[in-house]
Amino acid sequence: MNEPVQTRKLGQTGIAMSMLGLGTWGLCAESYGKIYPEQRARTLARALDQGLRVFDMAPWWGDDGASETEVRTLVDTRRAEMVYITRAGLTLNEAGPELAYDAKALTAQCESSLKRLHTDRIDIWLLHEPRESDLRSEEVRDCVEALRKAGKIRAWGVATSQMHVARAAMESDAQALCLPFHLHKPQLVWDLASDAAARGIGIIARSVLLHGLLSGRWNKNKRFAPDDHRSQRWHTEALGGRVLQTNDLRFLVHGNTLSLAAAAQRFVLSHEAVACALIGPRTPGQVEASMNALSDDAMLPAEDLERVRRQPR
Repeated sequence: MNEPVQTRKLGQTGIAMSMLGLGTWGLCAESYGKIYPEQRARTLARALDQGLRVFDMAPWWGDDGASETEVRTLVDTRRAEMVYITRAGLTLNEAGPELAYDAKALTAQCESSLKRLHTDRIDIWLLHEPRESDLRSEEVRDCVEALRKAGKIRAWGVATSQMHVARAAMESDAQALCLPFHLHKPQLVWDLASDAAARGIGIIARSVLLHGLLSGRWNKNKRFAPDDHRSQRWHTEALGGRVLQTNDLRFLVHGNTLSLAAAAQRFVLSHEAVACALIGPRTPGQVEASMNALSDDAMLPAEDLERVRRQPR
């Protein structure tokens, strides 16, 4: 078993996070297509074996909270070494997903996650895509604070892709922001990082490879199976434009940065505001590929970072 990945502190929470964390959306919600149980188990085990100590979950990723129960089964007695991220604010019913930001629903989701994870506390509890009004609600703030004071959550934050929601979270004393941050869409983190640092708020990066696009392996004719969420994400023309934009970033592949995927990962970790980059491997080989990107200096050269800033978007 490898040594744990180098850690960074999450803002002023005191929580040390491995620089890479495993996101379980693709593995447990099967958002990229069918995943067989054996493949899921091997992928989770390889992440742990390779030194990842952060697991990002949600009660609705998989049947009956599967992302939480599968991580708990894997971790077993090593809970104290891990950082558990899980989420709240969404329920699934026959009509589809529905926001649930009343105190009763939030408290019930927290308690259910604690039971599935067989733990007495959640390290980072993320409110998932809340509305600005939810974050400014006294009921929500009081609920979160009560759970924190009870020791059931160590830190709370918000997972969002919207600037105004992220700013509302900061103004509501969130301790962490989980934001999309990648070579195609760096502006959200760039614009928020300074203010977040001043407030002691940590940043967790997601969508680092933009659902696989930044692997650099696609062409404009790439197609996805119907059960792959990407089949609905990009129409043909939009995907073609994204592929061209990705190809324009190949200048990052040089020296000990051996692939565009490695460059994309190192780009995110080069930003001092990022405590952890969440990756979404679906196979053990993809775990190892991400780890190999850290085998040398995990940062991009300053001249490459400056050139990224000048790229048209």
